[in-house]
Amino acid sequence: MQLKINRLLLDQAVERVAKAIDPNPFIPVMKGILITAEDNKITLVGSNGEISIKHEIPASVDAEILIPGIFLVELSLFRNIIKKLDGDLIITSNDSTLEISTENDIYRLNLYQTNEYPEIDFNVYGDKLRIKWETLKEMSKDVIFAASNNEMNILLCCVNMSAQNHKLKFVTTDRYRYAEVVNEIEEDVEFNISILAKNLRDILGFEYSKEVTLNISDQKILFEIDGTIIQSKVVDQPYQDISRIVPKEFATELIINKKELNNLLNKASVIITENYNKIRVHILDGTLTISSAREEIANATVKTQAFTYNGEELKLALNSKFLKDAISVFEEELRILLTKDKMRIVIKSDSNPNVLQLITPQKGF
Repeated sequence: MQLKINRLLLDQAVERVAKAIDPNPFIPVMKGILITAEDNKITLVGSNGEISIKHEIPASVDAEILIPGIFLVELSLFRNIIKKLDGDLIITSNDSTLEISTENDIYRLNLYQTNEYPEIDFNVYGDKLRIKWETLKEMSKDVIFAASNNEMNILLCCVNMSAQNHKLKFVTTDRYRYAEVVNEIEEDVEFNISILAKNLRDILGFEYSKEVTLNISDQKILFEIDGTIIQSKVVDQPYQDISRIVPKEFATELIINKKELNNLLNKASVIITENYNKIRVHILDGTLTISSAREEIANATVKTQAFTYNGEELKLALNSKFLKDAISVFEEELRILLTKDKMRIVIKSDSNPNVLQLITPQKGF
């Protein structure tokens, strides 16, 4: 194979595909980037087994296919070499080596065997949905932190994505909290899939600002973005409808400004650790008190009167990180709703009305 290609054009394409390549994969050839030149286009492919990316460069004066062919080269070396060069590059490969040259520079690299690279299905099928990339990122940001990191139960590590009646819904839970966001969509599609939260986070790390096309099936979710296909496997297990855990009725309501509550939490959290982050919330006689303790080392008590509350005395033990995560997606005034038994706490705000956060208290005030 032989190509003549603009260095900047190739570098941008490599960077797109590189996001899917694991530097330390279980299968060595997966460290490679697969490049094919045929049918008036240059195709770059990278994958970590879960996420796969294909980017196409149409043949042009800046990307000439002199001899069609295919090669598989280790990403890190190839990427670093490309970044050091300027102008047009001549890339020539045979069965075992790759030569990258400019007028004054020549690099030679050993190649992987292309027949050892797994075959990846990039066929586009399933329900189609057009949506702004930024909308997807915002919806993900509103819920992704509530997914579990404990892979003993893979569904708890997922973001559940479903569509029905012109509404797109993302849901996550780790059993101790629940996050939900709903957004209106034009398409009348219906699906229910689950994708690992870490995969969705990696995919949405792409910098992009336009609309994208999603293709959703029982096997994969596929994103079409300006000549690039990004796809991820979906989890082959049904995600139970857990929305019924959200209470319909509440006994009491606490209203407080996010900045005020965040300030209290930051002060109380100074002395506690990630492994032990319990705080105690106490409301009595118009004063809200948050206290924390680190055994035999320190304790803290912070108070405010800048809130309204319509119930009797309140005593709660909460995970401070869960509460901070939940309020992070809102601005301005927060509505914290409590059931009669105080076992479910729902947080809402008019600043982000399509989002609902639910947390549960800890034992021991």
